[in-house]
Amino acid sequence: MADTRELLLDAASRLFAAHGFDKVSTRMIAQEANANLGSIHYHFGSKEALYFETFRVAINADSPLTIEELLAVDPTLLTTPEGKAYAIHRLTYDYYNRHYNIPEKWKRQLILRELYHPSPVYQKLVDEILKIESQRMIDFYFMLAPNASLVDAFVWAHYPDTQATYYLKAEDPIAQYRGQEFMEKLNRNIIKFTTRMMIMSLDLPVPDLLK
Repeated sequence: MADTRELLLDAASRLFAAHGFDKVSTRMIAQEANANLGSIHYHFGSKEALYFETFRVAINADSPLTIEELLAVDPTLLTTPEGKAYAIHRLTYDYYNRHYNIPEKWKRQLILRELYHPSPVYQKLVDEILKIESQRMIDFYFMLAPNASLVDAFVWAHYPDTQATYYLKAEDPIAQYRGQEFMEKLNRNIIKFTTRMMIMSLDLPVPDLLK
């Protein structure tokens, strides 16, 4: 049986995703979780802290795949064009799958809502989660292209976000006029196309599974 903290987190996640930070009160969360109002302060400290936790869970911020982990398995990975392309493939798929290709619709809703309509917690999310993830991809780009500009690195690092948010924002209307089966195929191919473009932009060979 779920404990009170888990019940509060689950209730808050669904409510924040559906209505946004400002329109959800701590009383609503407590009622939805069938918990005492004071339990929110006890377990999280504040509504803002609870919201931060729901976002952290939504994008699986605790478990990113890193280039250091890939290099620990194969220290020569970045010494060949094929190895570099493989590393891009692995890291981009991990990033996309943690942020966007997730079965729970509330997670996608919460992420998109925050990106399009920032909450009062946005700066904290940027400083403690989003900026770190962004910098990780930017640093990786400079490992592949040391003489590139910061602007090029930034655009490259955020290319998965620009593609995913565009299509996920239009998920419901696309599914309505194209059908749910089409949408499922589209979701699978967005990351494939995105990764292929990121590899090709560096003049690296595209792995067979992305062709």
